[in-house]
Amino acid sequence: MKETLFAIDWLDVYKEVKSALETGHAVIRDGVAYWTSLSGKTGIAQHLPLKEVVVDTTSVGELKQLVQLAQTTQLAALGLSTGIIVGAMVMQTMYLAQKIDKLQQSLDVISGDVHAQNVIFYMEKLSRYFGVVESARVLLLDKSLTEETHDVAAHLIAQLSNERNEVLSFIDNLLTYADKLTDRHLEQVLDFITLMLDLIPKAIYIESQVCDRYGKFRLAEHLMRVNTRRYGATLEHYRQWCNDKVKGSISGRSDPQAVVFNRKQDDLHLLFKSEDNQLLLQELKVFAPQLQFS
Repeated sequence: MKETLFAIDWLDVYKEVKSALETGHAVIRDGVAYWTSLSGKTGIAQHLPLKEVVVDTTSVGELKQLVQLAQTTQLAALGLSTGIIVGAMVMQTMYLAQKIDKLQQSLDVISGDVHAQNVIFYMEKLSRYFGVVESARVLLLDKSLTEETHDVAAHLIAQLSNERNEVLSFIDNLLTYADKLTDRHLEQVLDFITLMLDLIPKAIYIESQVCDRYGKFRLAEHLMRVNTRRYGATLEHYRQWCNDKVKGSISGRSDPQAVVFNRKQDDLHLLFKSEDNQLLLQELKVFAPQLQFS
């Protein structure tokens, strides 16, 4: 599905501001470039000009061409622009809502098939968390609402923080539980975990953007830094767990679980090598680790 979103038009950004963004003397906050302390200046450097960009929202992966363009162009700032376009797509289009719907369908299947009360309990928490993420995204769509929604935003920020931590802890615990599943249930849970871990960087980005929109810049930086590290730890845990299973497949074991992981290698590669998630978390230069079977 083709959708139109607004991204920064770098051709109309002042040369001084471009240079400052590249060197850390300026930073972008919600479409506005602000001087940092490194510049010796304060306040707004430029309200950044926007242009319409038509994207295919069927998959964020369609933006790989933009990533390649950023790597070859002489306009160094376009590398930053690419990340902002990915973020704009997540925030401004129905991409996230579509992915959450898919996650909910998977959640319903597992809840109906895996009769474990602790799993079902956390499934409900997970559903609520991504519902809050979507509410935050919708709030961000209209800047004119900012002044009258400070109380709503404060509540959402608190909810996002609390429930995100529970979701990441749940994923860690779910890996232990998955070791006891049959191969049929394991495949369902594996798909579910992979989809969750692909969505969480988008949720982290939305959380940071809400803080930016309401002037909580230091909180946005802090949450991005802490959340990215926490996500990276969970992703690494998942990677190591997957590699342990893959070793069984490589060694020629007929273990049904090893066969399941062998079938899911492509999906796992997409998660661990996701350029889109790297771009959304690029402020901290945190990159997903390589799978052993890459």
